[in-house]
Amino acid sequence: MSHVLEVCKKRRSIRKYLDIPVEWDKVVQILDAGRYAPAAGNLQSWKLIVVTDPGQKRQLAEAALKQYWIEEAPMIFVICAKEERMVNYYGERGKQYLLQGIATMAENMMLTATDLGLGTCWVGAFDEDKVAEAVGCPARARPHLMITIGYSEERVPVPPRETFESRIYLSKYNNRIKNLNLVLWDWSLQMEDSAREGKAKAEKLWDKLKAKVKHHKDEIKNRMKKEGVDTE
Repeated sequence: MSHVLEVCKKRRSIRKYLDIPVEWDKVVQILDAGRYAPAAGNLQSWKLIVVTDPGQKRQLAEAALKQYWIEEAPMIFVICAKEERMVNYYGERGKQYLLQGIATMAENMMLTATDLGLGTCWVGAFDEDKVAEAVGCPARARPHLMITIGYSEERVPVPPRETFESRIYLSKYNNRIKNLNLVLWDWSLQMEDSAREGKAKAEKLWDKLKAKVKHHKDEIKNRMKKEGVDTE
């Protein structure tokens, strides 16, 4: 498994944090990862505010529909963006491109934070006006997302995920893939799966065979004993 995939599978939404400051060298790495996220037309129409002040964090928690766990995070990123610039380039569809860019930027940062041993949580439910007021965000750059960051105080179990077969289609919607490995020509994985299945079947057959042999040996011993033959 690649390192990137391992980090993707390790990431969790963390809502309980230790009272430990996040080192600024790690913060810089996280922010840098966000900078390199794809952006429509490479316009990069976002601004990011790093919040550590307790008073501001309380305001943001209040603005986020009173989710007070937010203020326990040592640091909060507030991502704002300028819709006007995107709309000028792409028309109304530019608003959608803007949200897509923010999402990729956020994911880059959260995965980097995970790789650095930190926990994060995506916070999208909040009153925009109250968040804007808390961080001094002007009307031309509205807040779209908050991310809490810190050292986790909880162990979140792996959330259930749908199977490939129920979510991935080939060429057309609803054209389900029954065997993803064969479709993608990944014969090595298919052979590995087949070998694993074959091994399990062989072990089961061997257990049955051993049980039968033991049964027959016991029967023979019992007969010999009845006939007065010493079997020891």
